[in-house]
Parts: sequence; C-alpha cells; structure tokens
Amino acid sequence: MADNKTMAQAPVDGGQSIARAVELLIAVAKRGEAGIRLSDMSAETGLHIATARRIMQALVSGGLLSFDMRTKLYFVGPAAFSVAVLGNAWFSRREDFTPVLEAIAARTRDTVMFSIRSGYEAVCLERCEGAFPIKVMSLERGSRRPLGAGSGSLAILAYLDDEERETVLRQCAPHYEAFGLSKEFLAKEVRATRFNGYAVNLGHIIEGVYGIGVPILADGVAVASISVAAIASRMDEERRKDIIKIIGEEAAALPDIEMPPGILRRGVKPGKVA
Repeated sequence: MADNKTMAQAPVDGGQSIARAVELLIAVAKRGEAGIRLSDMSAETGLHIATARRIMQALVSGGLLSFDMRTKLYFVGPAAFSVAVLGNAWFSRREDFTPVLEAIAARTRDTVMFSIRSGYEAVCLERCEGAFPIKVMSLERGSRRPLGAGSGSLAILAYLDDEERETVLRQCAPHYEAFGLSKEFLAKEVRATRFNGYAVNLGHIIEGVYGIGVPILADGVAVASISVAAIASRMDEERRKDIIKIIGEEAAALPDIEMPPGILRRGVKPGKVA
C-alpha cells in the first residue's frame, strides 16, 4: 500500500506530464507545415531533450504527432484532426465556409475569419485576407481567445443561454485583464450585441483595429461566428452596415445556416466590391 506522500504525489506528476504533452502539441501545431526538430522543441519549451523526446514519442504513438524519419521533423498527426472533428461537428465544416469567407474578403477587401466555440474559448479555424493594402492580422488560424475578447468571440458569447453566458463570464474574468477587458464591460457589450444582432469591437483588443462579428446559431444558440477586421478608418458606421449586409448575402449560400433575424439575405443579388 502506498504511503500518503506517494498517493498525493501521483496525481501531480500525472497532471504535469499531461500539461507538458499539451504544451508540446501546441508548439508543434504553431509551426504548421514547417515542422520542428526535437532540439528546437527542447530549447523552445525549456524541457530536457530526453523528457521532450519521451513525451513526443508517446504523442506519435497515439497519432497526435507524426515524425518524418528523413528530415527528423515533427508535425501534427492525423489523430489530432480526428479528435477535433469528432468533438465538434463545426470543425469539419471549415471547408463549407471557406468559399463564403473568400467571397466576403473579395467584396470587403478586408480580413475575414471563421471561429467556433470550444468550451470557454473561441478558436479561429480559417482566415481569408482581402486585397486592401493594409492587412489586419488580429487572429491566426488556430488562435484561441476567451469568449468575449474580439468581435467574433463576443458574437458567440452574446448568443449563449443566459445561465451559460454568466458562467463563461465568471470563469473567464481572470483572463480578460490581458485584453484590457472586464466582466462588467463585456456584459454591457453583450446587451448591445443582442440588440443589434451582431458584435462590434471598436479597437478594444488592438488599438486602431475594428471588427464586426456575426454569430452562427444552432437552435438559437451560438456555435460559431464570421467576423471581419479592418483598420479603424475603414469601419465607420455606414460601412459596418454594408459589411453586415455582405456577410448576410454570402452566408445565405449555405442553406442550413442560422443567424440572428435580419442578417441573412437569401435570394439577394450580391452588390459591388467595397
């Protein structure tokens, strides 16, 4: 029978190993198609090379990472995508939304993002860049933010059930400070978003960068969002209305999409490029 010290220590060690595995998996994912070598991973995370090797080999065995014997590079493995698809049906719909995002980017000439809800966070699955010379790169593919931080994330938060939204605000309160936000401020923004049917971010996350987010609903509750970000001078009130109209027209190409009343514009011929 294990003594009290051993029994108390075991969960901590297991939790630490899991935390390290998650850290390594995220670090590999951030490298994308470029991959990463074991030595670079060890230097980046501060883990001893033997520890990093042991954890990464376990992740390879589970299919969460893949290893190229020729180049000695690690990449995200196929199992990671399978888990994501099985855990969230909207992850697999990224390809459905890509043509819509591209059309919105072409017409607005600005940056368009598709994000899904993942627990208390919003995850950016896809980003399309418009032709306007000044690019806004507020979110990378795979970026995560607490619900409420940014227009797309706020749009999701605003269209959760009241009780669930309050839980999210409470749980995320410690994380909002990093974005210069507060629970009280976001509660006010939620009310405005519900009134308008879309979220507006007037430079609260990145100075000089404005955003508009429209929630995508399933039975009236937000599961994802489409958002457009641009420099402040391209986001006056009239143009924000134009962008909402464009999002509604292009999203209507997907027949089973649900959005707040007045956003979708089915049967409307697209207008001119902005």
